[in-house]
This record gives sequence, structure tokens and C-alpha cells, in this order.
Amino acid sequence: MMNRDIHLTAQDLLRAMQFKPGDFGEIAIVSGQPQRVQMALEKLKNPLRNFSAMGYTLWTGEYKGKRVTVGHGGMYAPDAALITELLCAGGVECLIRLGSCGAMKKDIEIGDYVIAEGAIRGDGVTRYYVKDGFQPKADPELTQKLFSLCKKHAHKGLVWTTDALLRETKDFVNGAIAQGAIAVDMVTSPFFTIAQLYNKRACAVLVVSDNLITGEIGFADIRVFDAERRLIERGFDLVREV
Repeated sequence: MMNRDIHLTAQDLLRAMQFKPGDFGEIAIVSGQPQRVQMALEKLKNPLRNFSAMGYTLWTGEYKGKRVTVGHGGMYAPDAALITELLCAGGVECLIRLGSCGAMKKDIEIGDYVIAEGAIRGDGVTRYYVKDGFQPKADPELTQKLFSLCKKHAHKGLVWTTDALLRETKDFVNGAIAQGAIAVDMVTSPFFTIAQLYNKRACAVLVVSDNLITGEIGFADIRVFDAERRLIERGFDLVREV
């Protein structure tokens, strides 16, 4: 029988990867999509790769006089939880996620932005961190700044996080809408939950790639690619204001 309270902590894993305190910046910009990570990385001056493990890589460099860490923040709830906890344990104070989502309101269009005010927990990983009833929330000040930066074509609200992309059925979707969700993704719930547990500031802006109400699919739509490019700019605009 296991007698230790926990097998592996975030600090244990960081030490195993030869991470040193201070390697990360105080601000992190993360995304699950490699192309967004690359675009963000190009904004950094003198980036240094200071974490690489299990297929996830993080770089730290300078942007407008601030040390910023950029990298892969996970595409799904379990890996997002892992990377978010490593960043928090590694000294990051402000976490900015640049993601994507499916809209759950008819008037939210492909290429629009959803600024997540909080999350509805439909994922499996957060139950290992918090009890039922816990409500993941974004930092309100950062969220309002993001909303102002994105200006038109931006919507604020709750994001439902699910583990099952191909099982977004009518019953589940309508249930989440009844709870106030305006969009769905696979990351926001653990991202906000773990940031809250570590008392870190976190926010998320998501590009709309599809709409569950109208049935429109826009994963390869030029509007999404254009919005992604602008998304990187808005993320770094926020860095200047943090």
C-alpha cells in the first residue's frame, strides 16, 4: 500500500526536468495549437527554451521589458491541468490563454472572440482538485482589459468545458446553456481552477471556430486564421498592461 500523501508534485516534476527557480517569467502566454505558440514565440526577444518534457515545450524571453514565458498549454483538460500547475508552481503570476471554442449562441459568429469570465465544469480532471460546486473564475480585471482590447466581435460569458468533442449532444449542450454557457471548449475549466488554487491571475480569450446552435463549421475558415493572428496581438497588448 502507498503511504505517501502524493506520488509526484509539480515541484518534483520541475526538479526532475532541471528547472531552476526564476526560469519562468511572471507572465505566461499559452495555447494548445502549435501555430499560435509559434506566432507568440516570434514576439519574444532572445527566447530561451527552459522546459521541454512529454511533448510540451516552454520558452522564456523578453517583451517590452517584461519577462514572458510562451508555450504549449495543453489541448485537453488533463494536459492543460498539468502545464497550468507546472507554470503556477514555477513562479508564474499571470496566465493568459489564447484558445478556441465552439459558440453556443446563434448570434456569435465564426472568427468572433469569447472572453471567458468563468467555466462550467464538464471535464473529468478538476474533480481531483476541487469538490463539486466549485466554480472556476477568471481574474475580473484581466478579463475586462481583454474585452476592451478585443473591442467589436467580442463576447463575455461562461465557457463549458467538456472532455468529449464528438459527444456534444443536444442534452449536454442545452444543459450547459441553461447554466449560462455561451461557448464550449476542452481546457478552460482546469486552467481557471488550478490558477485559483495557486492564487494566480488568469484569463482566456477564445477564437470561435464553429457554432453548435447554427451548425456552422469553420475550422478551416479564413476568418478563424485572421482572428488567430489578431489574437496574438491582443495577448501581447495585455502583457503591456499587466
